[in-house]
Amino acid sequence: IVARVLELGARPGGVLYAVPGHPAVGESAVEQIRQRAAELGLPVRVVGGLSFVEPCLLALKVDALPGLFVADALDLAARAHPSFGPDTPALVAQLYSADLASDVKLTLMNQYTDDHRVALVHAVGAVDERVEWLPLYEIDRSPHIAHLTSLFVPAVERAGSFETFQNTIARLRAPDGCPWDKEQ
Repeated sequence: IVARVLELGARPGGVLYAVPGHPAVGESAVEQIRQRAAELGLPVRVVGGLSFVEPCLLALKVDALPGLFVADALDLAARAHPSFGPDTPALVAQLYSADLASDVKLTLMNQYTDDHRVALVHAVGAVDERVEWLPLYEIDRSPHIAHLTSLFVPAVERAGSFETFQNTIARLRAPDGCPWDKEQ
């Protein structure tokens, strides 16, 4: 895709390359096109659109500001451990098949309990939009998984990430922290 867009973009009339949603969310080809075009001295104009993130947040009735992490299902499935902490809510994009959902589930189960409540968001923004809350261990059993499915993983109720532990230690050892901890 990148090579062809750049080839067409070098013509006097240029080229229009359109993607579903926002070109800066989940579209690695767009970033590659921008980098290569800069190297070649080709001008690029990016026109924003609405990504899947905002409609998902509306469907879920959640706010992104508590530190929402956006992840790609293929990247997550290839990992042994999630790239985000359990104290952070996460939205996983492009969960397009039951097989991929199974791999994502196994990765997430290295950090979350099997029964951690998650939500599959299907066809967000379309007339057949559906939010399906279920335990983590069941996500690959949903009959509704398709190319427009995303996964919302809420933060755990009790803090448990390494970063939270580091923050606690820093507070205890701060100038106005615990005298016993500072002495230790």
